[in-house]
Amino acid sequence: MKTIIYNKNVLEKYHSKSQIARILSENWFEKEMYCPNCLHEELIKNPNNTKVTDFVCDYCNNEFQLKAQSKPFYSKVVDGAFYPMINSIQQNATPNFSFMEYSFENWKVQNLFFIPKFFFTPSIIEKRKPLSTNARRSGWIGCNVLLSKIPELGKIKVIENEMHFPEKEVQRNWKRLSFMDKEHAGKRAWLSDILYCIQQLNKKEFTLDEMYNWEDYLSKLHPKNYNIKPKIRQQLQMLRDGGILEFKSRGAYIIKK
Repeated sequence: MKTIIYNKNVLEKYHSKSQIARILSENWFEKEMYCPNCLHEELIKNPNNTKVTDFVCDYCNNEFQLKAQSKPFYSKVVDGAFYPMINSIQQNATPNFSFMEYSFENWKVQNLFFIPKFFFTPSIIEKRKPLSTNARRSGWIGCNVLLSKIPELGKIKVIENEMHFPEKEVQRNWKRLSFMDKEHAGKRAWLSDILYCIQQLNKKEFTLDEMYNWEDYLSKLHPKNYNIKPKIRQQLQMLRDGGILEFKSRGAYIIKK
């Protein structure tokens, strides 16, 4: 896989820097990127103006949306309409998202990571204010994707500082939590939120009491659930069954490598 996205023909044909960047990043993704789920070597670009998805793997049918920019991705990313996004999450119809950071100076991919669709939950979608009455789409409500609320296990790195991760490692990291894809939106949300809380502990080994300290935080995310502590225990059990955690002893857990 090459890192450079430079294409002389594109640079000669277009003059807008944003248009050049969009076409170069899409061309690179189509020619160089493989499917992180099945490692199929080709991703098919959808026709322009196709809603939601940009690319599809014709081997395993995974769909991808590409977001590319010349600056790092920080805590949040602007996305489309709020209510359609929430509906697609509830119906398990969101695509996988890929985030590409490129350089205007040397036209290289600096960083690239995926967030699998099963990590998209209502907890990471922020509702934006409606557009003003003076706007062309007055009243339209957009959303932000809160990258800071997604656990690091849900960010599958492909390129970091222009260095490529081995394809098998990318696939292994993708598959590690793919059992979440079989769950409905509510269960996926709980698993992702519990993983985020575990990450915030910043410890390889932790206790059930430490997880109980997140009870108030989780109750705000899941206001209809009045049994937070039993739910925490249930999710830890699911993560153990999924191979993410080990039980060290009663009330004590270890994060597996």
